[in-house]
Amino acid sequence: MTGPALASLSPELLDVQRRWFDLPRREQDDLYAREFAAPFARDFSKLPLHGAPRDMPRPRALVSVLGLSWQPVALMAAWCRPERMLILCTDESLKVTPAGDGVISFIARVAGVKSEVIEHVRVGDPGEADIYRAVRDFLRRAKVPPREIFVDPTGGKKSMSASAALAGFLAGTPLVYVDYGQYHGPNRIPIAGTEYPRLLANPLEVMGDLELRDVFGAFNRSDFNEAERLAGRLAARVYEPREAECLERLARGYAAWDRFDFRAAHLALQEARDVLDRFADQGGWVWASTVRDALARNLPALHDLEQVPRRPDRIEAGVPLLAWYLAAAGRFLAVGKPSLAVLLTYAAVERYVDLCLWIDFKLDDEKPDYSLVDCKLDREKHHEAGRRLFGKEYRPRELDGPIMFTNGAQLLAALAPGRLAMDDLGLLMGLSSARNSCEYEHGFLPKIPKCEDVERYLQRAKLLIGRVCSSAEDLDHRLLDHRFPTLDLEEASIPTFPTHGERAEH
Repeated sequence: MTGPALASLSPELLDVQRRWFDLPRREQDDLYAREFAAPFARDFSKLPLHGAPRDMPRPRALVSVLGLSWQPVALMAAWCRPERMLILCTDESLKVTPAGDGVISFIARVAGVKSEVIEHVRVGDPGEADIYRAVRDFLRRAKVPPREIFVDPTGGKKSMSASAALAGFLAGTPLVYVDYGQYHGPNRIPIAGTEYPRLLANPLEVMGDLELRDVFGAFNRSDFNEAERLAGRLAARVYEPREAECLERLARGYAAWDRFDFRAAHLALQEARDVLDRFADQGGWVWASTVRDALARNLPALHDLEQVPRRPDRIEAGVPLLAWYLAAAGRFLAVGKPSLAVLLTYAAVERYVDLCLWIDFKLDDEKPDYSLVDCKLDREKHHEAGRRLFGKEYRPRELDGPIMFTNGAQLLAALAPGRLAMDDLGLLMGLSSARNSCEYEHGFLPKIPKCEDVERYLQRAKLLIGRVCSSAEDLDHRLLDHRFPTLDLEEASIPTFPTHGERAEH
């Protein structure tokens, strides 16, 4: 671990430091206030924040705890130069008069910040609730992201420091501390002039895997919006947010894909891939290789989906969309959502029928011109297909209206048995019944389809759609290209970049 950088004292400050060693404690504080504080604060403000990521910016706001020692509050204020500052204090700490001055105005002068920038709040004893409210209200008034606010719990008694640190951690602010590089004598008295600012290690760097488990769990059950929310919350609370931000982009991309927004999905997943390529190896993200492999297949598949026209001019141009429906149905079935799986399987078959009727017979699904097939249609086969689909309820009728699931299947089976055979219609009848009975469709009391039934419908739908692919292997490859990755819950952990002690200095 690299040691902290300490200020290089001028000859004048070294002389004050030598005199400081020979004085009693109370007189040491007075000498520090009168001759040491202001010039040393300027040197202190130039020090790097020990333990911080290289690109961590200085904050716009600061919360400090003031005890009977005012020095750490003044020094951290000098380092931060905040636009707004909150000092948590007690009646006793406000009575301190360094160099005969009021402590708040003295801190402002030493730090080189305007007095109007600083507000202070008295807290009682016990003051935990007062501190929580004061920090919460200050963060609301500051109107800056928590990552741009530092909480410094150095001063004050233990309960105040602990309460301020807890409030800052829960809000997602970085925690900083004024530490000492050297101590003197058997009592280890901190030596004036060896103070330095440091970033307190974030517990999430060690325990963040608990939060990652929640992100991964939501992602793996296809709850991508929740995964995005959890990853975003984690990114706002860790000092090195790249891993969580990458997960946030991944979840956003797959959420867009899940809702058929292929363009937004493509953009978000390209961004995630770029972050992976730049930072994953350096950060040691153990889940990254699995996601990289998936993205290598997913991104070209998304590109193909973006290119699918509303009215394909050849059947191959519509196959990517059919494959996506089948892949999505399989994913929902795998995570225990059979109703969604049956809806998507139904949708895949319906689009298969629409595609075949359009490519082969130029029948538009919304406004079909049935005169185009009137002379080609074998009426007896058409009625036979109707009886297989509707059973005893089938009533022959003239071709009319838009093409839907059942009348489209009936028509295709009669016109092109190579696309849809009579033997396929019984299964389609079962698929239609399962879809119509589920909680998203018709009837008062829903009937949740059994997973084994949905699996059977899905496998038959794959065989059906495989007829318009170049081969069964072609469809298998397409389904693999549409497979979403799963995130490993066991191996992933934060820290994602060098640990606190290994980080490079500013």
